[in-house]
Amino acid sequence: MRNIKVSVLVTVACVLVTGSLRAQTGTGKMQWIGVNGAWASFSTDGGVHSEAIYTSPYKAQFNITTPSTPSPLLPPAGYGTFGPTSDIFCVDFNHYANTGLSNVFFTNLADANANGWFGTYTRPNTLQQYVEAAYLAQKIQAGGDKALYSGAMWQVMTGSAFSYYSGGWQSVQGAVNDAVNAWNANTTGVTLSDWVVVTDQSSFSAKGGYNGNGGQEFITHVTPEPATLLLLGTGLVVMLLGAGALRRPTVL
Repeated sequence: MRNIKVSVLVTVACVLVTGSLRAQTGTGKMQWIGVNGAWASFSTDGGVHSEAIYTSPYKAQFNITTPSTPSPLLPPAGYGTFGPTSDIFCVDFNHYANTGLSNVFFTNLADANANGWFGTYTRPNTLQQYVEAAYLAQKIQAGGDKALYSGAMWQVMTGSAFSYYSGGWQSVQGAVNDAVNAWNANTTGVTLSDWVVVTDQSSFSAKGGYNGNGGQEFITHVTPEPATLLLLGTGLVVMLLGAGALRRPTVL
């Protein structure tokens, strides 16, 4: 009986942990917090027309609606409340950011890739484009030129040739080529499960299709924090201890 009890508890614990790790897609709310990028001018026609904006990263907080509990593979968030402030990276130049509260889809890149969900809960871009955007976001995280890599993200996602002003108009093509080459050589260093696409739900029609409206789309880095992994591991150990699985056998 004791062995059966232990087996049942171990199975339940594994199911709970696995279920948490598989919760890779969800819905919820995004609360805009502010900007953390650089002020720069961008153009798609060599400077004839330009727009000056703040680049990524921006700041936001998330509230998970579904699944019913936050997952390590979704943005750091609360359930019924907002979680910690996170960096978000804009991949869409053609829409304004909602600087208030917005309803959003969360799509983990690993989940989208496995289920073919690009265009269902995200913009109709490809896995390659999202991976290249994440690669460029990692360049910003590492202290790279925010204007250069933000412009490169927009060029990757839209196909338009961006340039930015830095004492003269500078092409972002070199950074784009770097991202494309890294994809082709499988050296992006991007782990799909570490990145989530955050898409404004108003970008989709009532019939569920993308309609090109709504707000900007973002990606955010969601590697499980050590505290999250520790919590999962601690929970499993506690359950095993409760079952007596880790106790010394009694010698009769």
